[in-house]
Amino acid sequence: MSEERTFEQLSFEEAFERLQAAIQALEEGGLTLEASIEQFELGMRLANLCTSLLDQAELRVSRLLGSGDEIPVTSNEL
Repeated sequence: MSEERTFEQLSFEEAFERLQAAIQALEEGGLTLEASIEQFELGMRLANLCTSLLDQAELRVSRLLGSGDEIPVTSNEL
């Protein structure tokens, strides 16, 4: 990743796209056990990054609204 941005610098959209690619690679199969584990580990890191970025965005929105309360999210909004 010399020319690419570091993992922590990925935007939500970039991280989500890479997560989808890792999931697709696992779903397609044909990977060795080691490659499958590497894709799974990458997917978990990306999922955690996406969750963290969404939490940060939610906090920013809450602050902008001035409520300080968490914004309720219904299951059909996910």
